[in-house]
Amino acid sequence: MRNYQRLVPANSFMGRYLSYMQSQETAEAFDFWSALWVISTACGRFTHVARPRAPVYLNMFVVLVGESGVARKSTAIRSATSLARHCTGGASKVGLIDAKVTPEKLEEILHDRTAELGTAQLAIAIPELAVFLGTEQYIAHMPVLLTDLYDCPDERHSGGTIARGATYHHKVWLNFISASTPIWLLKTVNPNVIEGGFTSRCYFIISNTPKSKIAWPSELDSMLYKDLCDDVKIMAMEARSKGPIQITPSALMVFTKWYGERGHSLDSFKQSFEAREDAHILRVAGLLSVNDGSYVISRGHVRIAIRLIEGIKLSSGLIFETTEQRTKFAQALDIIRSQLVSTGMDPIQRGRLYLKCRSYLSNAEFLTLLEVMHEVGAIQRFEFKSDRGRPADYIRGTNLLLSNGLGAAVLDRFM
Repeated sequence: MRNYQRLVPANSFMGRYLSYMQSQETAEAFDFWSALWVISTACGRFTHVARPRAPVYLNMFVVLVGESGVARKSTAIRSATSLARHCTGGASKVGLIDAKVTPEKLEEILHDRTAELGTAQLAIAIPELAVFLGTEQYIAHMPVLLTDLYDCPDERHSGGTIARGATYHHKVWLNFISASTPIWLLKTVNPNVIEGGFTSRCYFIISNTPKSKIAWPSELDSMLYKDLCDDVKIMAMEARSKGPIQITPSALMVFTKWYGERGHSLDSFKQSFEAREDAHILRVAGLLSVNDGSYVISRGHVRIAIRLIEGIKLSSGLIFETTEQRTKFAQALDIIRSQLVSTGMDPIQRGRLYLKCRSYLSNAEFLTLLEVMHEVGAIQRFEFKSDRGRPADYIRGTNLLLSNGLGAAVLDRFM
């Protein structure tokens, strides 16, 4: 989607924020979603979309995705964080974290805030997702914890640690924004993370197009910045006084029509995202209503939210389809390598080798993988002729089969 300024009133917080960021080399998509994250932070757990039996809180997991140094992801996050500081702390009861934290420490912070304030509300803003999560933590601990916290449970009990004992969280609310490169996501996100539901809760905002190239930025407009600071303070106060966000009958008709007519995807990422797509649309529509001060979702809010969320689903799906492709080749590679290592110098017939990994790859994909392994020198290929029939292909591993960089060298060919 282009020209995000047309989606919001010029005299609203987001209209002013997009104007404020015009002198920065950030992508306009990054500015738009960062501004929504600021609104979400201002609201905290104090307002929500009043859907019966399944209220939708306004917290968001936003990940800005782009190549390093192109669309200024970190600049977008730092600008949003600067404004978020004006609606966190003190009476707002929403804390702000802008540095790396372990899963255990995060649970401890939420426990302490429950004891002190009666509610565990946090906004987390980290310019680099890789720094915050780390590869090992990402796979093992942090996505599970973030997934659990995302749904804003009224009460949450955790085992804690030997030193601190059990932890207790009351009225949880977690807002998160970070950034990543596509390559890091490709190499780190795996099917278990997708199927576990973490990615279905994230808005992956993908762009490599800055608004413009600015060699010498102008001084920031101090008066406009002050207006933005006032905006977030006002939104924070209104969120505590105006009550839950309602929806007009016409907006409900648009939403119901979309819900009844929407299709269903086949790949695992889109399937998991679609399980929460209705809540995502209501959340974005609710934030747009806070932005214009109405606190009532109109049909215009719903239509804009549908377009925005469908755009995220399509663009994110392209990344994670590549991830799934890479993962199945990695699993087949491990099987081939273990089979060849187990036989030492004895070659294995190609057909027998394929039987071991046919649940992951088609025959054509298997042949492509063997071709790549042959090109990098990890295997040797032989053809043995027999008097009884056609020649048979045999495969034998080389010393490179056990090298540490083999996986990356082979899988990079499939990105």
